[in-house]
Amino acid sequence: MSQQIADEVALQARFDALARKWKQETALLSDSQAIASHPAYLEVITLGMAVVPLILRDMARDESHWFEALKAITNENPVPVEHRRYIDLMVQDWLAWGQQRGLL
Repeated sequence: MSQQIADEVALQARFDALARKWKQETALLSDSQAIASHPAYLEVITLGMAVVPLILRDMARDESHWFEALKAITNENPVPVEHRRYIDLMVQDWLAWGQQRGLL
């Protein structure tokens, strides 16, 4: 196995573990600030641009609230003002953004 493949496998495993922990421990929360300040969520952000495709794929599967993480990592926000508060539209905006950049 090449080093690049090994690194990708390790990144996927790390992301999966952090995402699972974050989702389990915030499932009953409704406060978006509390959800986005969970330690596992913050650790995902530290993984940087390499994790963006993983976040987008996860978001496509179950509309997880990765919006703050994506904004923090990419310094972008493709969600127009009129889509804020509509999770399905926000997800669509981020997925379109990812497709335009070849990340999906």
